[in-house]
Parts: sequence; C-alpha cells; structure tokens
Amino acid sequence: MTETLPLVSIIVPVFNGERHIGQCLTSLVGQRYPNKEIIVVDDGSTDNSAAIVRSFGDRVQYLLQDNAGSAVARNTGLDHAHGDYIAFNDGDDLWAPNRLHQQVHFMETHPEYGVATGRFAHVDESFSFSDAQAVNEEVQPSVVSSRSGWVYHTLFETSWYHIIAALVRKEVLQQVRFNPSYRRGQDYDFWLQLAATTRIAQLDTLYAYYRKNNLSISHRPHLRNYRAEIMENAVKTMGTRSQSGESIQPTELDRFFFKVWFEHGYELFLAKWYKPALQSFIKAMKYKPMRFDSYKFVMRCLIHLPSDESPR
Repeated sequence: MTETLPLVSIIVPVFNGERHIGQCLTSLVGQRYPNKEIIVVDDGSTDNSAAIVRSFGDRVQYLLQDNAGSAVARNTGLDHAHGDYIAFNDGDDLWAPNRLHQQVHFMETHPEYGVATGRFAHVDESFSFSDAQAVNEEVQPSVVSSRSGWVYHTLFETSWYHIIAALVRKEVLQQVRFNPSYRRGQDYDFWLQLAATTRIAQLDTLYAYYRKNNLSISHRPHLRNYRAEIMENAVKTMGTRSQSGESIQPTELDRFFFKVWFEHGYELFLAKWYKPALQSFIKAMKYKPMRFDSYKFVMRCLIHLPSDESPR
C-alpha cells in the first residue's frame, strides 16, 4: 500500500533544540501515514540536538551544516527532498496526530490547489505531544473560502497561515525558496511567493502546535523593518495583483505600509531606541501624512533623543 501513496518529505531545521526536538520528531514519526521521509537539518547546534535526532535511527535523515540560519537550513532540506509533497516543522513545534492522511487525501482530490494548510494553535513551554488532539483522517476537511484560492493580494494586510501547518506540492517549490537575507519574516515572504504562484486551500482543521518562546529572535526588537522590506520587495517583483485578476487598491496598500512602519516605530520606542523609532515614524507619515499619532510620536522621540539606548 505504501508504494501507491505519494511520498511526503518533512523538513525540520533545528538549532540548539535539545529541549523539544525529541517531542517534535515523535509527533512526525508517529504519523500513521506510511510513505514519508523526515529530514532534519542541524544548523550547527552546539548542544545535544544531534544525539537526540540520531536516537531515532533510520526513521530520520540527519544533515549537518555550518550555522547559517533557518532559511538556509530549510532550503538545504528542499535540495535533499524526494517527496511529491513537502511539509515543514520547526524543532520546538508539534504536529497533530494523523494529519498527513487527511492533507494528502485532500491534495490528491483537489489538483487545483498547490498548497493545503490548516489551523495552528499557540502553546507554551509545558505543552507535550500527549496533549495534542488527533485529526480524524476519515473526515473530509472543510475549506475556508475567504482564505482560499488566489489570495496573494490579501496577504499585504495580514497572513493567516503558518508554515508548520502546510503541505505543498513539490513542483510549486521549483519556483519558491526561503530568503536567507531576512532574519525575521522569512515565513511571510515565503507565503507571499506561494500565493503569487499557486492557489492555497485553508482547511478548517487543527494541524499544528506552535510553541511560544520569548527568547526567540521574532520577539526582540530589530533595527530593520523586515515586514516593510518584504512587502516592498513583493510589490516590486510580483506586483499587487493575484493571478485571479484581483488587486489591492493603492489607498489600502498605503494604509498597510503606514501600519507596518508605525508599529515598528512603536516597538522601537518602547525599547527606548528613540533615534531609529523616529525614522520609522517619519516613514509612516509618508503613507498617511494626516495621521496625528505619527506627529505625536515624532515629537516624543525628539524629546527623548538624549536618552536614546539604541545599538550603535
């Protein structure tokens, strides 16, 4: 029976993930879908991650690379993947039991979609695989129509998706890769590329558990506004129109750019990084020059400039 089922490649980047990588892999190995390969790409870990991964034996393929970031690690995994479908998980996150059966069946019966993704839940450090809710693989999942189809033009406002809940056709990934120049927002950039390339199906089923980690780089302020950079690059290289012909209006795009620059400025302001915060608020004003709150924070930044604590 295994030979008749499509092969699924599951790519897992890990860096110093000894605390959770064992449970992560348990949730993948335990998937009842039989025709799968699990590829762990170790991004130069210095802890016990390698030994834990190797304890799973031939059920997991282990690759080691010099530390280069999760985007490079995922791309390395893609280069070694043989599957008809590709899925991803991070070393501290978990999959719902039995999800692959349902996702693969959906994709095999809905060739119009290049990606099928599901819901994900935020969990804390104490969450374990035994707490995960199993997917009923016999049930046909419902499609959330408002978040499915050619959705590229909708993703400038927000992205509802998470890469750990997605299943992607291999041929789609001939055109899409993770961009290692983004230390934050790599997944968002990846989803924009996917949405510009293929139809996406959002399924109303819980497929993954995303572990919140307050030490993560995504929770720390950064001088670069990665989301704005990603949006600007998307507009420049892929435009504002989905393949369905639907497009985002210029006034709406200005509103979204104002939002990402203002929020970035506010994040820096709270960190007492007043000089870069000032620059972000000024950029926000470019998109919405009549918004009073931008002027208010510009003045507050100017007042606090002598006590600026931003990195030099």
